[in-house]
Amino acid sequence: MPRPPFLRRSNSGIIQTFHYEIKPKISHPPSIPVSQYLLLNIFTHSTRRNEEQLNQIHAHMITSGHLHNPTLTSKLVASFASKTVPGSTSVARRIADQIDGLDTYSWNTIIRGYLEGNDPEEAILVYNHMRRKGLKVDTYTLVFAIKACGLRPVILEGKQIHGQIFKMGFGLEVIVQTALLKLFGLFDEDRVVQQIFDEMPHRDLVMWNALIAAYARGNCPYKVREVSYDMVRSNVKPNGVTAVSILSSCSSLRALREGKAVHGYVTKNLIEFDVFVHNALIDVYSKCGSIQDAFRVFQLMPVRNVVSWTSLINGYSDNNCPNEALGLFKQMEAENIRPDEITVLGVVCMCTKLRSFELGEWIDQYVAKTRLIKESPAIANALMDMHAKCGNIMKSCQIFDGMKEKTIASWTTMIQGLAMHGHGFSALVRFCQMQREGFKPDGIFFLSLLSACSHAGLVDEGRRYFSSMEADYHITPWMEHYGCMVDILCRAGLLDEAFEFVQNMPIKPDMIVWRTLLRACQTRGNISLSNQVMKMNHLCDSGPKKSEDYVLLSNLFASNAEWDNVKKLRKEMKIRGVTKQYPGSSFIEVD
Repeated sequence: MPRPPFLRRSNSGIIQTFHYEIKPKISHPPSIPVSQYLLLNIFTHSTRRNEEQLNQIHAHMITSGHLHNPTLTSKLVASFASKTVPGSTSVARRIADQIDGLDTYSWNTIIRGYLEGNDPEEAILVYNHMRRKGLKVDTYTLVFAIKACGLRPVILEGKQIHGQIFKMGFGLEVIVQTALLKLFGLFDEDRVVQQIFDEMPHRDLVMWNALIAAYARGNCPYKVREVSYDMVRSNVKPNGVTAVSILSSCSSLRALREGKAVHGYVTKNLIEFDVFVHNALIDVYSKCGSIQDAFRVFQLMPVRNVVSWTSLINGYSDNNCPNEALGLFKQMEAENIRPDEITVLGVVCMCTKLRSFELGEWIDQYVAKTRLIKESPAIANALMDMHAKCGNIMKSCQIFDGMKEKTIASWTTMIQGLAMHGHGFSALVRFCQMQREGFKPDGIFFLSLLSACSHAGLVDEGRRYFSSMEADYHITPWMEHYGCMVDILCRAGLLDEAFEFVQNMPIKPDMIVWRTLLRACQTRGNISLSNQVMKMNHLCDSGPKKSEDYVLLSNLFASNAEWDNVKKLRKEMKIRGVTKQYPGSSFIEVD
């Protein structure tokens, strides 16, 4: 039996590409022509076609007239849409637009293709096209469209689809309602999430997990606990996914007892005690200060991933165990487990806390060796901050100047480091450079800029930048910005102007603002202004006080010989159990 022409031609390459030959004994339904039957077999048995091969098949279907066969075209569309090559889904869409009668499956593959290509806007446009053309929509169409809405910055399209679902009769489909529940959970629409859940007559484990995860993601730990109890009372057995969400809420609440209860439950009842549950347990024990329990969970893990190592390293760092954290990081390196960005950020932040020049150099060399600094601006920013706080501002400048991609956080870190070392003018030069490069400052950046003016005694510049926040950048100053401005005036000895500035603040000054002003009065011996502030009783009425507030007030009362008030303060300190939690200390690093 001769081969069809499109398989026999030497320049087509199809025989060599597909390794497909027609055997004489092959039979096919008499109602299907030979060429159509061959194409169906090619699509069915040859799933890994590359783009060139699909283009060859497409060209043959056009020349042979098979492109208008809905069955064959559906296979072609699905093949193009499933490819990860950029533009292949658009080719599938153009083919589908030319053919009438394509089934829902074909359009679903196009929507899914756009989703996998991270193009949710096009996915939603295809869904809307199906609706306008009156094409049949099924549960998978809706689920893909809802997922696309979850990748968009606004919930508007999701709310529209929510309304269409009931009109189309999918209001009781569990898979669709679960997808909606997850969608509204992403946008913290807790009321809608609960409403969708309450309206479902049948709730499976996946829906319960989606509700718990939505509350956990929305930082509603008490709701997570409440829904978990309801789930158990409804005789729905939790699984590993449930446990991870509940443990996440325990971490937020620092609820060690509840975390241990969940640990006991999953140990007794869960078969799939997987790495995700272990990682969640390490996190909850670390956050609750029970670092030894976290280490025991880590030791008992049959399989560990990079998140396991990172969670315990960060746990040691947060619980003031730097040596253990560094030892674990070196063990991780010895076992040839490549740390990710979060792991390295945790180690860099720990070195920053220790203010160790030697450790800073070590982690800097490690990052340079692994070339992570070129891949991650966040790591470069963390290294800049570390070197500045360890006293090596020149190294911070070198890292900053070597960055190919700078962010507003990079500029903020650089200016903050310069301010810390008293290089106020250099900080202002960097600010001008930032403006020339088109970066727009935010509120956090202005805190660093005002701090630089404060350390360098640049009063006029500080006034100008503070005024420009609202006038030029439409940023409403925070309490911290007002505090920086008071500090600038107090450091320059302009106490009367600082007091007037505080009195004219549009928001009520907090303890830190009054503390800054009173400490400046004490340092410069301005007894009259300190008495004026004390008579106004601002510091005493500004909320809970720290030990330093009591010491400051006591010294001020003592300087005015108001011994009754000194005695009253000391009595209050004794009743409240106020002590100096962090006594003054210093350390040096030796070789």
